[in-house]
Amino acid sequence: MTYGKEDEFSDFKRKSFSVKDVTYVRLMTFVGQYIYYTLYIQYPCVFVLSIYVLVHRYAIVLLQFKDDLAKIDLVKIPDMYTEILSAYNCIESKILLLKDTLSGPLFVILSSGFLNFYTSLSNYYLPDVPPHFVLEAVCNAFTGVVIIASLTVCLSRVPENMMKIKATFGLLIEKYQLKMNGGKEIYFLERLEKRDIIYFSACDIVYFKKSFLLTAFGTVFTYGLIIVHLN
Repeated sequence: MTYGKEDEFSDFKRKSFSVKDVTYVRLMTFVGQYIYYTLYIQYPCVFVLSIYVLVHRYAIVLLQFKDDLAKIDLVKIPDMYTEILSAYNCIESKILLLKDTLSGPLFVILSSGFLNFYTSLSNYYLPDVPPHFVLEAVCNAFTGVVIIASLTVCLSRVPENMMKIKATFGLLIEKYQLKMNGGKEIYFLERLEKRDIIYFSACDIVYFKKSFLLTAFGTVFTYGLIIVHLN
């Protein structure tokens, strides 16, 4: 066989990769679809579920710390200075480590969610949409919505619980000052109350708050429609 001619090379490729058996065609289609949905649906959902389990654990720890603070006897607060401070510093340092660790992966998975959502929009607004693309568009949209909504709701629980702890600190300070007629012994509570709330972010570009959901979906719909109509 001569490989110098382009038509002969094309004919060689066509004959080499043609599959005439219906069983093999169905098998190859199944394998291809399985790989596609594994990469675009299963892996992102498993990643989101893993983040949810991990962050949920820290949210529970913060909530338990808040409940323990509320049960502290006011008279014992000055004696528990070291214990309270070390416990809060330990929790805060672990949350900061988790935030830095998840920053890059969150950016990747969030971008994947937006791309899936935009893909479904672009397929829906095309003039001629093949019927077999409808299921794919629905799956892409569902995956994008699940990723964005789940990450935002899950990651916003940590700052919400930290705000509850700050409110508990403020309540303890007020009760102690009213009952003990002074506040010099609990300056450490005032310093803890003034600490910043930790918000998870995607490479410090997007911060996960519940208000982000409205902004995210509104932006996707708006720019998706604009880009589709421009094309």
